[in-house]
Formats: sequence, structure tokens, C-alpha cells
Amino acid sequence: MTKPPDESSPKGSWSRTWDGLVSPELSQALFEASTLRKLVDGEMLYRRGDQSRELFGVSSGRLRLSITTADGSESLVGLYGPGTWFGEVTCFDERPRPTDVHAVGQTEVRVVPADKLRAILDRNPIWYRDFARVLCNKLRLALAHIETTILPISVRVGLRVLDLAEAYRFGDANSPIEITLSQEELARMLGVTRQSVNKELREFERRGWVRLGRGKLVLLEGAALRDHVERGGASELLAQ
Repeated sequence: MTKPPDESSPKGSWSRTWDGLVSPELSQALFEASTLRKLVDGEMLYRRGDQSRELFGVSSGRLRLSITTADGSESLVGLYGPGTWFGEVTCFDERPRPTDVHAVGQTEVRVVPADKLRAILDRNPIWYRDFARVLCNKLRLALAHIETTILPISVRVGLRVLDLAEAYRFGDANSPIEITLSQEELARMLGVTRQSVNKELREFERRGWVRLGRGKLVLLEGAALRDHVERGGASELLAQ
């Protein structure tokens, strides 16, 4: 099994999702200002509506973002894997958290309180530009997800599988990636039926791109699936 990134420094563990958006100096300053919090499987980091004010970075494990619908069912929004920073929006607008977030397996999270974040930025105002780029990138991603609704279902499923694979990726980009997610959850993320998702995944499996299992799938040929998504008209979305 490939080992996760070295967590003794921000390099690799804190920079992946902000690569090219924030300076190494800012990344280092945030890492030094953070404390480590350990979560057990299923433990809640925060709930929707919470007034918590922290910036978070996943050091190891994974976090699940979800929203509970009116009928009490859970709708998966996304997964955060090692290298992901999140929570900065609430630090700036001081509004309640928009989702529930809990640990998937043993998880370690770096925590930077909002007052420490603001102090770091106030000492170096030019770093506010870095956060402006981060927030603009998140807006682009949100718009990209809206744009996917006009794509063929096969492309949408492939795009989301590639997106989820990033949360489960360690080491060699060409290695198989096991994604722990049911087809029902994937269907809810896409707003389609489970039957539609199953049909497309079965075709992916027939082509040798994925292997299906109970409550999971393994991405075997990421390059081939990526090519399928690009040819389906989503090349710009993959570049996000």
C-alpha cells in the first residue's frame, strides 16, 4: 500500500489543492499556526449551521461532506482527502457552516483558528490576494459542477468518478484507486437514478476502466476514463 504524504511539513500534505494559488511562505505560516486534531471513524468535525470559525487541512484519512434532506436522508456533497484545505469562506463571511462534515476512517486534521488566520494575513496583506485566488477557484469549480448538468450521463458519471478518485489517491498517479462509495450515493451526487449510474458503470467495467464491488469501485484505467470524459465535451471541466 502506498504511504500517505509526509505530514512533518506543509509540503505535499497542505499544498496540493492550493498548488499555484498560494505562496509557499503562506502555506508554511498556516502550517506553523495550526494544531492537529484526530478524529475516529464517523466523528463529526462540524454540523451544518455551526458557528465554528476555523480553517482546516486534511493531513490523513478522509472527510465526508453531506447535507441532510427534508425527509431525513443524507445527500453526499463530496469527499476531502489528504492535501485539501477548506473552511476559509466561513472564516471571512462569519456565516454558519453549510454542510455536515465527518471522518471516514481514522482522520487527522490541521486546524487554524480564524483569529490566527486573520493575524497572519494582516501582517502580510499581499497574501489576501492568494485567498482571493482560492475563492475565485472555488467559484469556478461550483460553476463547473452546474455546467455538468448539460453533459451526457456517461460523461457526468466519468467526471465524478475522476473527481472522487483524487480524494483517494496516494502515490503513483497510474496505480488503481479504490473509491468507497455506493452507487446510490453516487447517483444522489449527480441527481440521477441509481439505475442510470449502474448502467454507465457497467459499461466502464466492460471496457476495463473500473472494477465494481459492493459499496465501492476501483478505478483501473484513469487515463482511458479521462479521455472518454474529454471526448464527451468536458475537457475544460477536467482542467479545473
